[in-house]
Parts: sequence; structure tokens; C-alpha cells
Amino acid sequence: MTDDDLWDLTRTRLFWAGILANGVTTEDGAATVEAALPTRPSSHSALQRLHQLATDELTGMLALLSDDEPRWADGHGSTVGDVRRLLDRYAG
Repeated sequence: MTDDDLWDLTRTRLFWAGILANGVTTEDGAATVEAALPTRPSSHSALQRLHQLATDELTGMLALLSDDEPRWADGHGSTVGDVRRLLDRYAG
């Protein structure tokens, strides 16, 4: 995996972890999460550490939340279960 691909995956995981952790249910909330994402680390090793942190945060949030809790997923009212299914589609 290239650093560009790793960065894209890391940002995606940080974004969804932020949506889940902050209880985001609106477009404005999603925009706030996106605006708060960190800048790309300058070294490969720092990028790998951030990727691991993003993965751990996302996995942890998915483990803590039930599928019926409301969260923004695609621009309209959705749930954690919808986010989980969306992430499964990205992974597949």
C-alpha cells in the first residue's frame, strides 16, 4: 500500500470514528468532523502510527455503540448500523 493510499484510509477511519464518537447526526456535524481532521504526517512511521490510532478508535466506537443509535451516514437520518454497513461496503 502506498503512503497516499494509507493516508486516504487513515482519514476515512478518523472521519467515521469522529462521526461515531461525537454523536453526529447532521451535515453540519459531519462538516465539523471533516474540518477537524489532522494534516498528513510528514513521515511514513508517523503515518503508520496515526493509521493504527484511527483503526483502534473506529473499531472501539463500533464495539461500544448499538446499531440502532442515530448517526449521520449519507446525508440523511441514519444509524450506527447504517455506518457499519457503509464501512463494510468500502472494505469489500
